[in-house]
Amino acid sequence: MKFRVIDGGKVNEAMSADSPTIRAEADRRIKATGYEQWRVRSLATGSPIPKSIQFSKMQIEFVAEKLEQLNPIPGDFTDDKYWPTIGA
Repeated sequence: MKFRVIDGGKVNEAMSADSPTIRAEADRRIKATGYEQWRVRSLATGSPIPKSIQFSKMQIEFVAEKLEQLNPIPGDFTDDKYWPTIGA
């Protein structure tokens, strides 16, 4: 009996760990809006998160979801042309 090593998903997993993902880019952009700070402030004080911040987060998440559905995924998905502008 001969045994063979089957790499399977390990190869793809290693490649995706080194390259930026759409979700990581979306998280970076959400962080740039200051959403997390507003969310913590909202939890601590009960004051609402500004609508503009909530709307920006919602737009970024929508774009990330749609980019992940594309086949093939654009190689330049980190380009600003795909993402909503922040604070405009």
